Amino acid sequence: MALAAIAFIGGCAVRAEAEDLKIRSPIIEAGEVEFENNFVFGRGKTTVHELEYGLTSWFKPGIELELAADPGQGLHYDATALEGFFQLTPQGKYWADLGIFAEYEQTGRTGDPRSLKIGPMIQKEVQLPGLSMLSTANVFLTKDMGAGSVGTPGLFVAAQSRLRLDPHFEPGVEYYGIVSLGEHGEEPQHRLGPAIAGRIGFREFGIDAPGGIKYDAAYLRRISGAADPSTFRFRFELEFPL
Repeated sequence: MALAAIAFIGGCAVRAEAEDLKIRSPIIEAGEVEFENNFVFGRGKTTVHELEYGLTSWFKPGIELELAADPGQGLHYDATALEGFFQLTPQGKYWADLGIFAEYEQTGRTGDPRSLKIGPMIQKEVQLPGLSMLSTANVFLTKDMGAGSVGTPGLFVAAQSRLRLDPHFEPGVEYYGIVSLGEHGEEPQHRLGPAIAGRIGFREFGIDAPGGIKYDAAYLRRISGAADPSTFRFRFELEFPL
């Protein structure tokens, strides 16, 4: 469902930035701290470390630190970002769960532009015979700002659909792309591949505490464009009530 809609939008997709290869959910847990670590490996590599807190049932701020490395080089500081998640609908009340995501990023490289990203997060769970399928879609407007800004605005799109077989293991598929909104956009590009996700509670490790560890991973193949032929991403997140 989500993948079909996003693949249509991605018909003129351009370069998908490695640090953005993750799926964002509109659901917020009030009072919960989340420490997230996202690793992306292609020709180069990117690591993103993020701290988020569910301030209310509808607002979650976050701060993000990005490290990156070109092929054959070591990791270096790349950027810092401030984020905000806004949950617009109560979970499960309407046809789909809806939220808004906004991010301001300040690069660490001299002369590079700042950037802004904003757009909806949509999530829908569908009941199937004997199991359910969870689909999530992100559609974000992206715009560089400042003296170093070049190129046209874009529309970053990401989608994931997965079968909820077991809380510890949910297999699925992911798609990423960027739609050019100007006349001189980059070469179209698509990425698609299998994914898995799950959650393990701290008590399952013998730790008598609420919270747990979430994980998700995907192996993405280039469908078109100048992206890396293959990319592997892995994310794990520690979550606990404060």
